[in-house]
Amino acid sequence: MGSERSLLLVFLSFLVLGVASSHYISNEGLHIHASAGRSLQQETSTCKAVDNLNYTLMTSQCKGPHYTPEACCRPLKQLLCPIAKLFNDLTSPCGRIFFCNVDYYGKYPPSLFARICKEGPVGLDCQKI
Repeated sequence: MGSERSLLLVFLSFLVLGVASSHYISNEGLHIHASAGRSLQQETSTCKAVDNLNYTLMTSQCKGPHYTPEACCRPLKQLLCPIAKLFNDLTSPCGRIFFCNVDYYGKYPPSLFARICKEGPVGLDCQKI
């Protein structure tokens, strides 16, 4: 009986994390991938979801030298929320490829989005775009 309850709790935890991950862009993903942007010149893996993004949505709004959350985080969410599950999967190349592309097209400072785009302990809320 005790082991059945433990298994149920583990299952429910994974279920909640799975549901939550599709509604948020994880802070962990922003921090891990942000540092990879400058070091990856050409990612050998592919991520079709990221390859097909229109980066002008971000580059036309998020401009320096004074990057603001208002100008940068909304377009980031508009690009990433539809693919949040892929982005949050740290074993997938999608986050690294995304930041390589963002760096290429926008020439953003390292860790910019991890630094200025903060909404809470889980990450960016995709239900508030």
